[in-house]
Amino acid sequence: MKNNYGAILLAGGMSSRMGRDKASLVIDGCTMLERLLLILRNLVAETVVMRAPGQTLPQISQELKNWICFSRDSLAEQGPLQGIVDALPLLSSEIDKVFILTCDLPYLTGEWLQTLDDILTSEYDIVCSEEDNITNPLLALYRRPVLKMGTKLLAEGNRRPILLCDGWRMVSVSAPKETPWICQDTNTPEEYKEAQAYFQTKHND
Repeated sequence: MKNNYGAILLAGGMSSRMGRDKASLVIDGCTMLERLLLILRNLVAETVVMRAPGQTLPQISQELKNWICFSRDSLAEQGPLQGIVDALPLLSSEIDKVFILTCDLPYLTGEWLQTLDDILTSEYDIVCSEEDNITNPLLALYRRPVLKMGTKLLAEGNRRPILLCDGWRMVSVSAPKETPWICQDTNTPEEYKEAQAYFQTKHND
């Protein structure tokens, strides 16, 4: 995995339940955004980070800044599908498989992203993560033509990312029973504290 793989990292959410920018929250010694970028760097050739208009950039290393492309949603508060549509043209034409991730995934591992890729055989166009029987289109691996449909959806007034999957060959996959938390996102201060405690305990073991 690398040369023809890219990623779109959505960091421009409103974070209304958290009450502050989730991309800037520190987990295990680095911001959530930086942590995900470090994972992606080993897996993809290009990454686009999408921010909301006016959103400040969380702390990340200069080395990572030089590797990624930053952009902003062309329209504010239109949801993640707008970010995907705006980001896709920024990936070079060689990129034909694209990871879509949100920035609030503190437990995510490179091994899980590799699992999604292993499942994306010629039988499928999309592999989505699933948690509690709910498909998450924002923790998924797509063939690029699927994402191109986002422009049409927005033009029709449809902003739900799950609609990208309509008419395509999709499979959803749940996290392993031994690590069910790896697909969990972090939406509230309580969930953020749980994530901090998880990594603290992990280091103390």
